[in-house]
Amino acid sequence: MNTRRARGQALSEETNQGSAPRPGTWPASAPLAEAHGPVTHTIFRISRKNRAMVANLLRPIGLFPGQELLLMQLWERDALPQRDLVESLGIDHSTVTKMLQRMQAAGLIERRVSADDRRVVVVSLTDEGRRLRGEVERIWQQMEQLMVGHLSDQQRRELLSLLDTVEAQLQPGRPSR
Repeated sequence: MNTRRARGQALSEETNQGSAPRPGTWPASAPLAEAHGPVTHTIFRISRKNRAMVANLLRPIGLFPGQELLLMQLWERDALPQRDLVESLGIDHSTVTKMLQRMQAAGLIERRVSADDRRVVVVSLTDEGRRLRGEVERIWQQMEQLMVGHLSDQQRRELLSLLDTVEAQLQPGRPSR
């Protein structure tokens, strides 16, 4: 096991010793939020729990939440301009830059200036970044099972359809009605 994974494993074990919230108690209920936006509050709670659970699953392989999504973009199409990653991830360029710096220091990606346009930074996977694919796919499958494994196929399809409908209505940056 390399030192990055060993550090992640030690941190994961340390984090799981008594500091994990009890099921059903975190994030805490917020009656005002629930009264004025019960769906919004439920999605917020699910999002927070999902991120925390993903963080716990990614930590042993040396990743932080969000980094696996960046890797997924590169697994689909390697050697992407950094601006394409910013667009596809939908997050601020400074956040992507910090993420890439961490991932480069961990030996997962490399960045180089494009030979065609010196203003463009191209991001590519290293062998170590490619090797993580199976582990990340397993983690995402595990999260899917934890979240909706108790639902029937029909319930999953209905949930996904409803979430797609809600997502289609959300457009950050669009003025509210």
